Amino acid sequence: MVIGAYGKAGSRIIREAIKRGHIVIGIAHRKHPGFDQKNIIIKDMMKLDRNDIKNIDVIVDAVGAWTPETEIVHYRGLLHILQLIKNSSIHYLKVGGANTLYIDKEHQHTLQELPLYYPNYMQDLCAAHTEGLRILRTYSNVNWTYVTPTYNFDPTRKAVGYYHVDGEEFKPAKSRNPNDGINDYITYDDYAKGMLDIIEQNKYIHQRITLVSGNNPVPTQRY
Repeated sequence: MVIGAYGKAGSRIIREAIKRGHIVIGIAHRKHPGFDQKNIIIKDMMKLDRNDIKNIDVIVDAVGAWTPETEIVHYRGLLHILQLIKNSSIHYLKVGGANTLYIDKEHQHTLQELPLYYPNYMQDLCAAHTEGLRILRTYSNVNWTYVTPTYNFDPTRKAVGYYHVDGEEFKPAKSRNPNDGINDYITYDDYAKGMLDIIEQNKYIHQRITLVSGNNPVPTQRY
């Protein structure tokens, strides 16, 4: 099951899963024109119930929300799903926010504290992702994985064809300006491949990881 089936991440994850032979059910809160995806349930994730998830092995939470009114879904929606699947064998994977990555070895500071990376207008969204991760860490009775794309998450280019898995720490540019960053880029297509690899290998349970391909091909461009 992929929640956020019509989103930039969700649609690519569905496409990659189908290509690999998986049976996929998508969840979307409203219909979107221009998509030919099959097995889509139009339903708010907050209204999903145990009947909706029967026979489900994996849930990918790729829901997107970008306004103060909707951003709470990153933790309230997450909490609702966790309550449905606790004490089950379902693997829950959350598409995370790079703002939550630690920038120090003591894990006291996160990337969202650097204003050139995350300016003030993005702090509400940052807070929602931070709260979602905090809640997730409290659920030892859920098989969860928080899969963070690195800072530059590009929907505009095709897959570069490779990625690697990092941990919870991100090394910002010494100048604290993302234009000078390195090892801070992944496309949505490469991220989707990484997500399916994690699912198929059933890896990184109770961990937050980061998927990275390399350097941003256009250092001054944000995505």
